[in-house]
Amino acid sequence: MWLQRALSNCYSCLNPSRNICRQPRRLIYNQYLVRLHPYWKANLISMQVFLMTQDLRRARLVVWTDDTSLLVTNNTAPFFDTFSEHITVKRFEYSKEVVGTPWEGDAFFGNGGLVRRSCTMHAAWADLVRLMLLHKYGHFWMDNDVVLYRDVSYLLDTCYQFVTRWTNQHVLRIEPGSKLSHRIMQTALRMPLNHANFTGEVMDKLCKPNGYITAHPMYNNTDIYNTCLFRVLIRNNNTGPPDAVLYDFPLGWWDHDWSGCFASREAINDTHWRKMAGSTLAMHNRHPGNNYAAVNPLGPEAPPSPLRRVIKIVEDFFEQCSSPGCLPTEGMSLLAFEGFGDMRSSRMRALLRQQHDRRQLQ
Repeated sequence: MWLQRALSNCYSCLNPSRNICRQPRRLIYNQYLVRLHPYWKANLISMQVFLMTQDLRRARLVVWTDDTSLLVTNNTAPFFDTFSEHITVKRFEYSKEVVGTPWEGDAFFGNGGLVRRSCTMHAAWADLVRLMLLHKYGHFWMDNDVVLYRDVSYLLDTCYQFVTRWTNQHVLRIEPGSKLSHRIMQTALRMPLNHANFTGEVMDKLCKPNGYITAHPMYNNTDIYNTCLFRVLIRNNNTGPPDAVLYDFPLGWWDHDWSGCFASREAINDTHWRKMAGSTLAMHNRHPGNNYAAVNPLGPEAPPSPLRRVIKIVEDFFEQCSSPGCLPTEGMSLLAFEGFGDMRSSRMRALLRQQHDRRQLQ
């Protein structure tokens, strides 16, 4: 219902003077990957679903990495080359991206090497990377294990800036250079990991009073930029003009897995699957590592889990779609592609052909 309201609105909450219907703008979706998973197809699912579901007239995905050769390999190069019109792989250089931000020149945040050495896990480093990228480029962040069930581009163009209402910020909506993005980076300056009294000044006085709970001991409290920073932002001086305010949207809107409704790798019947995938914006499937291969087989012995169903939908579609010309030009629900490889989906293929022909004429 909330999404339908957004779709019926032609004005941005951040800029009511701009007509979204008449002046749609290009929106940047961002991801960051250090390297491909050994079972590299797992990393492509989020990108493939992006191509299938988002309004490609306004949405573009940028996949950031420290070394592009670790992402664009013999296995993945054909995919990235084919769909380069909609997905860009870009090198992330901390020393370059920090320029012009509130972190430039700071003793800790201005030194990318020091920051990275202070992060015990790639996830903690990625928490900081996303803050910088959204501040500079916006507009949307999604982890590489996020599967979008439907088009959210129109929503992003109309709604406020937001995070999810829990510990894992796998989706973020921040306007580049906004008052909020400045407030985020300036607040982070209060919590450098090399603080002389990190436990007393950062953890005990700033994070814990605002509801910080460490996700896992392996992070050694370096997850503060994910689980503490946004709590501080929401609970302290979260006022002002629309582009200065941060909203927290219910986690269940963006993920049925983390909220404990339907686990992405557990069996689910057809009725629950269609209800869940039809009423949730996304699934955060948490790449199952080497177990991904175990959910990939589509034989009768494999459990009909949400992740397995997504894999089948994606594989069926890209078996027949080998060029940008067969992609939908307008955002579509992932459920609309179910059964794409079957004869009963001939209407869907006809619709995509019509969209392709219309795009050629344009």
